[in-house]
Amino acid sequence: MIGPPDPDAYYRAIEEEFVRRRKAPMILSPRDWALMGAWREAGIPLRIVLQGIDNVFEAFESRPHAPARRINSLSYCRQEVLSLHHLHQRLQAVEAGRPAGSGREAAAGVARHLGQLARRVRQAMGAASEARLDPLVAALAGAAADLKRLRSEIKAGSLQPSRLEEELHHLEEGVLDAARRALPEGEVVALEADAARELEGERTRMTPDGFAATRRALVARALRRRCRLPRLTLFD
Repeated sequence: MIGPPDPDAYYRAIEEEFVRRRKAPMILSPRDWALMGAWREAGIPLRIVLQGIDNVFEAFESRPHAPARRINSLSYCRQEVLSLHHLHQRLQAVEAGRPAGSGREAAAGVARHLGQLARRVRQAMGAASEARLDPLVAALAGAAADLKRLRSEIKAGSLQPSRLEEELHHLEEGVLDAARRALPEGEVVALEADAARELEGERTRMTPDGFAATRRALVARALRRRCRLPRLTLFD
């Protein structure tokens, strides 16, 4: 029989991820620990919290002031974690299909998210066009069209949430592949080398699959930052 999740593991995983993304040692404040407790009491899955932290740091690091400043409190991630959790709940409600009113409201929430994502894709397409990254422009144009289609299907109730995430993963991979092809080869090699350096010393503490997945995630994050791309997937 499998027991309930270890509460200490929940707190520890959040603390480790926050400090890792911050790239500097830090002792969390009592307020930060209380926030973790509130997330756990609210039933927010650990993977949602970790994804929210990742989203916040990825957005923060893409800003011009990022090299000179650091995020100094977990509370900076509060709204993103809650928003991601609400989106996750909406997807579950849509998949369950009941109650009817709640399902329609949930579908509308997911559709709004896809609409916002499509706008960010169009903004990235403009930036890629200015930088003359033609393969990326074409991939982003296709992604924008697919997001519009997915939004219509969600609103019509003809798309299951499980397939939505699969489709978004497919779009993400296509856009990242186009970014690789659009950038000079030497720049891509440099991004991969940076990812390898960031993971120095971690290989012995990770499984081979975990190490490879983390390295891919770091390279993807660097490509998104370099090309000003939004994350297309909802959850990693």
